[in-house]
Amino acid sequence: MRVIVFSSLKGGVGKTTAALFTAEALANAGKRVIAIDADANNNLTDALARDENATMIEEHSLYRALTGRRALPECVIPTMFNIRLVPGTPSLAQAGLELAPDPGVLLRFPMELKALDADVIVIDTPPALTIELTLALYAADTVIVPVGLSRWTVAAYQVIADRVRIMEKTTGRPVRLLALPDIVTEKETETLHKIPGWTMTRSVIFRSAAIRNATNTGKALKDTGKAWTWYVDLAREVME
Repeated sequence: MRVIVFSSLKGGVGKTTAALFTAEALANAGKRVIAIDADANNNLTDALARDENATMIEEHSLYRALTGRRALPECVIPTMFNIRLVPGTPSLAQAGLELAPDPGVLLRFPMELKALDADVIVIDTPPALTIELTLALYAADTVIVPVGLSRWTVAAYQVIADRVRIMEKTTGRPVRLLALPDIVTEKETETLHKIPGWTMTRSVIFRSAAIRNATNTGKALKDTGKAWTWYVDLAREVME
């Protein structure tokens, strides 16, 4: 099993969209995919399960799994994109307070993930240093940080990189950390590749009206479109 975490402290860089369509590309390639929405903003849940009853989603939420109200495997629900989902809800905002006296959750959560019936777990994380982000990083095999060319790109990436290195020292387990040029032009991509010390993905997600429209409407990208091939390339790369 692979655990792929999408993380960014910057908004507007396409983090959730990248998690969503990479999960779809992996599922279309025949992988058994479980997506986990670890962001209280729950945009990934809204995209995958927007027609589901809100009460049902709350009853199967990641919050309930993290706080021991329901076993994690029991929180997995089907979605229309052949991706199973552990939903996120605004109640996740309370998880940090409830889990503060329980450091053992950092050990339990990765083990619970590994017990799930999946080839790949894709986790979307919040844009803040929360317990949900920390848990995801402790479980990750690969961390993808979508980056754009903005004033605070380097600083935001470095915070995530620092957290990954701390986790590696704590666990003794290496994690693959990749910067993904996302919502960028070719010229911006060239500039990003010149930033020292980063390991960049070969895959690039360019600015695209097709991606924006698919995200807004909750529909899959057309598998004949150019934008879809970018996520197919990224899905292949993260599984290498």
